[in-house]
Amino acid sequence: MHEVRVDVPEGEGAAIAAIARAAGIHRATLVAARDAQTGAAREIVSVETSTPLAKAFVDALFAAEGFDPSACPVTSRELRAIAGDVPLRDVTRPWIEPPLDVVQDLWQLSHVTPSYVGRAAGAAILLAHGMLQDSPIAIVVAALFLPFLSQVLAVGIGLTMGDRALARHGAIALGVSTAVAIAAGAVVAAVSQASLAFHDFQPPLVGFAISSVIGVAAGLGITDDAGRRYLIGVAAAVQYSIFPVWLGIAAVRGFPPADVVGERLATFAVNLVTIAVAAAVVYAVASGGARVRASGATTRRARSAFRRDR
Repeated sequence: MHEVRVDVPEGEGAAIAAIARAAGIHRATLVAARDAQTGAAREIVSVETSTPLAKAFVDALFAAEGFDPSACPVTSRELRAIAGDVPLRDVTRPWIEPPLDVVQDLWQLSHVTPSYVGRAAGAAILLAHGMLQDSPIAIVVAALFLPFLSQVLAVGIGLTMGDRALARHGAIALGVSTAVAIAAGAVVAAVSQASLAFHDFQPPLVGFAISSVIGVAAGLGITDDAGRRYLIGVAAAVQYSIFPVWLGIAAVRGFPPADVVGERLATFAVNLVTIAVAAAVVYAVASGGARVRASGATTRRARSAFRRDR
């Protein structure tokens, strides 16, 4: 469930409400407001509705001729509950998230901040300890807060949508995570006396199969606002993070034969690319189909209503 607000100049609110009606939303609230800086009169249109109708509204809004988001800011937020005349079966439908929410969530989770680096370092240190001791508990706990999946999704979905800035943003964060994981593995290997006890490294083909399942699950997971996405993130983090941590450990303890190193690096690359591509393809198919529907009859009605009510 979502609330979508649109802040427009005075007199434009009726046109936005008409777009909401054209998208299938039966109730919109129009509130008079004033710009605190300029004193200009404004109107805020608010709709509270199911996730798929919120997506249809946002899609139609951005497709409407004459709508300029730089002059009419749009905000979207998840709601916990809506009590009204719409049956709960309909209002609680979680499929499909507005792309505005998906893209900005990926942007926010991929900012490299001191907290981001600290989480990446702490998780990688714990993971290195778990690999040296072959401790499943330590490995799983580390994977709970390793920053990885959202950054890979930012790269994959950014490239799929043609948003190079998002892809670059995710790639930078992913590079930081990788560098921190290598450094953490080296530090733990240098201070610990334990030998590497973890040997469950998959060959490329097995890694591809597992990563494909994770990528599909991740692509489906970001298309709705239900489920437990962090569990997908745990699986993805394990598929990715053991390799840079192992590189750090091996840099201190010594590398195995070249063919073993080559196979592990190949698996690392296969896992990374497979999760990104599978998730991006699934998201493109899922959201693309909805976008076609929204940009068809719904958007034609929205454009007509927007021109008429202006």
